[in-house]
Order: sequence, then structure tokens, then C-alpha cells
Amino acid sequence: MPESSDEYTGARIAELRARRGLTQTGLAMRAHVSMSLLSKVECGQRPASPAFVAACARGLGVPVAELLGQPYADELRRDRLDVLLQPIRVGMENWDVPHDWTTPPRHPSLIGRDVRRLLLQRRHAEYTPMLRDLPGVIDECVHAVHTSTGEDRRYAYECLANAFRCVFTVAWNFGYQDLATVALDRIALAAPQADEPGLLAVQAYLRAQTVLAHGRYDIGLRVVQRALTDLEGQDSRRPEGLDALRGSLHLRAAVIAGRAKDRARADSHLAVARSLAEETGELPDYGLTWGPPNVGVHAVAVVSELEEYDEAIQLAGDVRIPRGWSRSRAGHHWMDVARIHAWAGSRTEALTCLQRARRAAPQQTKYHPTTRETVIQLRRREHSRTGPLARFAAWIGVT
Repeated sequence: MPESSDEYTGARIAELRARRGLTQTGLAMRAHVSMSLLSKVECGQRPASPAFVAACARGLGVPVAELLGQPYADELRRDRLDVLLQPIRVGMENWDVPHDWTTPPRHPSLIGRDVRRLLLQRRHAEYTPMLRDLPGVIDECVHAVHTSTGEDRRYAYECLANAFRCVFTVAWNFGYQDLATVALDRIALAAPQADEPGLLAVQAYLRAQTVLAHGRYDIGLRVVQRALTDLEGQDSRRPEGLDALRGSLHLRAAVIAGRAKDRARADSHLAVARSLAEETGELPDYGLTWGPPNVGVHAVAVVSELEEYDEAIQLAGDVRIPRGWSRSRAGHHWMDVARIHAWAGSRTEALTCLQRARRAAPQQTKYHPTTRETVIQLRRREHSRTGPLARFAAWIGVT
């Protein structure tokens, strides 16, 4: 059934705090947050920032997803996405045992074509077709690595690592952090066998995303720095792709530093990324969205993490999304800008940005916690049961 606008993150924090037998003072001390801010978040006067949620999750000893209310099971069942996720869970149980097939698998080059299609669907947040094809592709990749040799075997491992990367993306976006963690571990197992340094850097990039969400900023920055060090002097079959990875890692570090409220470090990483992007231009390699526009998008995100909302809105006004750009990246950007406008009290602009996110990447927007929290914040200020906000709220499952 639809979620009430009273079921916001602050309310969940208050409920879990009470279950733990903690006062607001006690949780504030555990989470290292201001008691005044905690009180305002719990009663809905202030939104819960990602950094605040991560701190309270640590203080309460619960997963971040639990405070966000993920996964949104009713909506997933309604859209029949839950039945597509279960075969992936089953398929992920095997990565090291060949199948007992009477016919050989397709040649890795043919499997690779399907994997490239999956990676494209991932970039554009087309999750339903990706979910339908992933179990079969994973099975073929697993069997191929055990039945091929030489370059074919190496490439089969590369395909397998990229298939697991697709699993990570959809599991993380739908709030199944346990499945995302398994996928991350599988990438770490397959990537070295692929003999492609970029894949190990991709794993580090994704790992930094998980520790960022959990508030382990020190670990995230170290993971990124180690990956950057490991890329130095590496030979690759796609050397330009390594430039895209270096730039993307600097952007990840900038966001982590921003959430840690370290502006100098965030600006330093942004400057390196901006300089590199000016040299390379657009490089959509390794399934990444890399280039000058993405640096601009991340600059908005960094300033937002620093809670400099006026500056973030100004920077967002300078961002120009290129035609044909990654729809997942564009959708994420518009969700971020919507949240910034909501926090700044600009409700009309916030809803406009949410609608842009929906047009760019509907499935990603519908199931992302940023969308839900922004809509709930807007709904708590506007209780009309008609109009564009009410219709948008009903679309994501909020009354």
C-alpha cells in the first residue's frame, strides 16, 4: 500500500531510537550530531541529509537503507520487478563452478555483445530489460570462464565482472544493499582474472560509493587514493578509458570530501577532474559518464553536500546536459537539484526538477530515496490531493 507522507526518515529515526531506549541526547552523542538538529529532523522541521542519515544509522546500529525505508517492496511488487530480482539472487550463488551443460556456451565475443548492451541499459537506467537478461548472461559467463582458454578466457572474465557490475547498480538503486555487497565482492574476484586494470578501478569506484553511503569517509578517500595510485603507469587495452576512470575517481573523492565537510580537499579533487576533462573531452568508456558536463554536475553535488544551497543553485544554472547524455546521470543530477531547491524552500522549482528526473530516467527516479524524501518534504507543506505534486507523489507510492 502507498507510504504515508508521515513515514519520513526523521520519523523512522525517532521510532528506532525509542525502540533502543535512547533519548535524543543519547542518540545525538552516539551519532555525533547536534541534538537540536536531531529534534528538528525527527519532527520533520528539517530534512535528513545523507550525512545525517549515515551518522544516525551508525548510532542506532542499523543499515542506512532501514532508515530510508528501502527497499520499497510494495512498489517493486506492483511493477513486478521483485520477480525479476529473484533469479539474479539465485544466479549470483554460483561464480566458480562450471555448469553441467550438454552444449558449449556461446563464444565470449558473442556474450560480450550482450554485456555491452547491458552496460548501455545500465547507463540509461533501463532496469527491466537488464534484469530480464542478466541471469542468463551471468550463467553463460561463468561457464565460459571454465571452458575457454587464453584470450577467450580472459575476456569471459571481463564480461563476468561487467555483468556483476550491472547487478550492483540495480541492487544498490533498489535498496538491496546485501545483494549489492555480494556483487561488489564478485567483481573483486573476477576483475583480476580479466587482466584489465580499469576493472579493478571500477570496483574501487563502486566500493567508495558504498562506504560514502555508510559515512565511512576516511575509508572512501583511502580506497580512491589507492585506486589512483594503482592506475599509475598501468598498461591497458583502452588507455583513454583509464583517463576517464582517473577523472571519475577524483569526482568520487570530491563528493566524499564534501560530505565530510572538507571543502579544501573537495575543491582540490574537483580541480584535478576539471583539468583532466578539458584535456579528454567526453569519454564514455568503462560504462562511465565522463567529461566536462559531469564535472559540472559533481560540482553541484559537492556544494550541496557542504550545505551551501544558494551556491549549488547558482552552479546548477550553469550546467548544460548534452543531447544523448547518460540518462541515469542526468536523472541523478535533477534529483539532486530538486532536493537542493526543496531544502532552500523553492517548492515549484523542486517539483520541476523531479519531473525532469522522471523524464530522463523514470525507474531510477521512482525508486531513489532522494526522490521519496524530497516528495515527502514537499507534501508535508502542501496537503492538496490534486495537482502535479499529488500526482507525482501517487506515482512513486506516497499519499
